[in-house]
Amino acid sequence: MNMFKKRDLLYLTLVLIILKIPLGLLYAQDSFNATMTVEANIMGFAEESAKEVSIKVPDYIFLGDVTKENPVSDEVKIYINNTGKVPIRVTPQLKENSNDIFGNLFFRTTKTSNGTDVIPVKIGNYFLDIDKPSSGSSYKSKYFYMKLDLTDFSGEINQDLIGYKTEIIFLAMAQ
Repeated sequence: MNMFKKRDLLYLTLVLIILKIPLGLLYAQDSFNATMTVEANIMGFAEESAKEVSIKVPDYIFLGDVTKENPVSDEVKIYINNTGKVPIRVTPQLKENSNDIFGNLFFRTTKTSNGTDVIPVKIGNYFLDIDKPSSGSSYKSKYFYMKLDLTDFSGEINQDLIGYKTEIIFLAMAQ
């Protein structure tokens, strides 16, 4: 009977070893792989909903001179008009994300709140909500402030860049 128990114990150990190896590999794979959830709002495909979201922004803004001694541009007040039929969220983004200089554009809705300066938000992280136009009105206007701040810019600028420009896309989506 002792022999029987030793043999059973040996079989049981072998089975556990065989089962543990594949389970170990599965756990090892989990530690090297990760999962990410991706979410998107797919909007504007229906012809009717596309007509409900519409904005108007200025064609051109000049921020002034930015120098090594004064690395912050003028802070410009910019109006956006919601000319659609629904409340919207507008998010400014650089057309070319690789622009290191204009990647330092900052936005804020107000300059102060309760006597304290409002901290500007970097492009790509800022958004502005605009209510729908009231009945009888063709637009609802709201403004924000924009400036170029090269204080923490770590790239190289080897020459003066006179008339240096970029394009900003204002993404508007129904709220």
